[in-house]
Amino acid sequence: MPLPLVLVTGFGPFEDRRNNPSRTIARALERRPPAGLRVRSCELPVSFHGAPREVERFVARHARSRPLLVLGLGVQREGYFRPERRARGTYTTQRIDNDGTVGASLGSSVGPTLETSLDLRRVARLLRESGAPRVRVSSNAGGYVCERTYHALLTSAGSRGIPALFLHVPPAESMPAAQQARIVRALLAALLGQPSAMRGRSSGSAGRDAAKARKRAVKSRRSRPM
Repeated sequence: MPLPLVLVTGFGPFEDRRNNPSRTIARALERRPPAGLRVRSCELPVSFHGAPREVERFVARHARSRPLLVLGLGVQREGYFRPERRARGTYTTQRIDNDGTVGASLGSSVGPTLETSLDLRRVARLLRESGAPRVRVSSNAGGYVCERTYHALLTSAGSRGIPALFLHVPPAESMPAAQQARIVRALLAALLGQPSAMRGRSSGSAGRDAAKARKRAVKSRRSRPM
């Protein structure tokens, strides 16, 4: 029987960010997932229109496997980890995506503000316990492609009963991507080991999936050579 699944998205280069750690972290998690879990990753285009389309295809492709979580990653300019509480559906930014689209051209067409079902205070605590030196919970996802992507993640995953979270990570100059990957890997192991942090997924079939993941993780750690 396959291990429980987590979906992770990241981005490639944009503007002056040629080295985007979100892509590196997502790939690293797929290559070496947390014990007891599978990870599938997807690199999204830095595009107001392209990213949501790819999100829907990615989530739909794996929906039958009933993922425990969809985690979106994006880089910010500050040197701390920033779990995002909500994704707004109105855009006013004059920043341009990789396709040349101005964010403000979307206006209020995307929809209402959406919020994650996860307990972000617990997420922040688990991030710190996983090695993140600085963490700030945010209610402003930036108004750029990351926020548009988060809205798409909450919409696509939410319509299938899957919780979603967006995490802004530090730039690679502040912390090497390999170190960030270790922190996010530990976060996923801890988060999926605490059903109370996964509000809305701690009962029924989702709770059983999480419990199975925890048991497999424990067995895997016990079987590893010292």
